[in-house]
Amino acid sequence: MKKGDYVLFDTGFGDCDLGRVASVSGNIAFVCFSTGCTASACTQEYLRVIEPSECEESISFGHHRFDDFCPDYDPDCCSAYCPDKAGVE
Repeated sequence: MKKGDYVLFDTGFGDCDLGRVASVSGNIAFVCFSTGCTASACTQEYLRVIEPSECEESISFGHHRFDDFCPDYDPDCCSAYCPDKAGVE
């Protein structure tokens, strides 16, 4: 599992959610489940990597976290999550 992978989060209790991996640390993957830049810590045992085609085209995860540039970059807020996007166009 790596940054950018699309995943299905499934604990086996009937609720599933689609997301995109923002980062991985050991057995924990931080996953964006919405268009915002926040990511939730999930153990990888509950995640299954899926193909982007398995998501609806209109679904977007992580706002600009996966782009090369973010027009909404704010160094006070974003530098911890996306230091590579600081003023780069």
